[in-house]
Amino acid sequence: MKRLTILIIILWTLLPAVVFAQHSDAGQLFAVLISGGRNKLTNHERYWNDCAFLYRTLRQTYHVPKDNITVLMSDGMDPERDMMRADGRGFMSSPTDLDGDGQADVSLSAAKHNVEATFNELANRLTADDRLLLYLIDHGGYDDNDGRPYLWLWGDERFYSSQLVTVIDRLQAGSVCILLGQCYSGALIADLQASGRIVTTACSATEQSWSCPERPYDEFVYHWTCAIAGSDENGLPVHADTDGDGRVTMAEAYEYARRHDRRPETPQYASWPDELGRQWALGSISIESVDQLMADDAPETCWSLSGVRQTASRRGISIVRQNGRARKIVR
Repeated sequence: MKRLTILIIILWTLLPAVVFAQHSDAGQLFAVLISGGRNKLTNHERYWNDCAFLYRTLRQTYHVPKDNITVLMSDGMDPERDMMRADGRGFMSSPTDLDGDGQADVSLSAAKHNVEATFNELANRLTADDRLLLYLIDHGGYDDNDGRPYLWLWGDERFYSSQLVTVIDRLQAGSVCILLGQCYSGALIADLQASGRIVTTACSATEQSWSCPERPYDEFVYHWTCAIAGSDENGLPVHADTDGDGRVTMAEAYEYARRHDRRPETPQYASWPDELGRQWALGSISIESVDQLMADDAPETCWSLSGVRQTASRRGISIVRQNGRARKIVR
């Protein structure tokens, strides 16, 4: 019994140091979700669903702080009807509450000046210890004059791949994971290539991307979000952790979504270096999260982690890190 007590004390002493080291090295996770929509006639409800599913995953599964997530969507907070309903019954105004908590989650409209302002702000905020998830959904195309690929933003504005590279290059983030769901999105990979980046696209440079045949989402990005969420939009379990280490990396999320993609599109993936995509996962833990777990009123499961298995105990409460989650067990 004495040896067990000593072991528990040692574990509990070491855990904060381990956690602090991971938190310091990994920094914070930030996310930018952009759904341009182009205009009222082309802004489909499935784009809103795509963003809302990912936003809920970031907030509820990975507990990313609200202040760390920026959502730029069609006309922003404007109450005018800007979105084509999935049921075909005309138009509606895009809801600004993405996770159903009664608070607005959409920050600004997806206009070019707002995109540039958002990245300028992040350039002053992010450090080399931080990571950024950049998610862009809606329409894409090629310039008729010079063949340059671009993304459509709100108000029929074009955002060329060269402009996207320029705003990303300003960031000091240690790594950036980019997910592109537009038609011809594979054409942007060559321009975005840089050390510390992961790029995943729904299709090749010559293909259109497709919606799901039976639900109002986009096919590839829907399965990608299911992979990192660990469940589909109805909460049914999804198993994308192929190596069983308790976390879903960007390489695993891509493979899961590619295997489940049923539409005539060829998803693309690139990572520089290649190992980055096999290591980059959304889960993280901080000292504050351990304090939450130790609180008397903390839920049994309340934080998604990076998958390292550890156990510690104090005051009859055990913290078990396993299968990507931390569990609080009261003895």
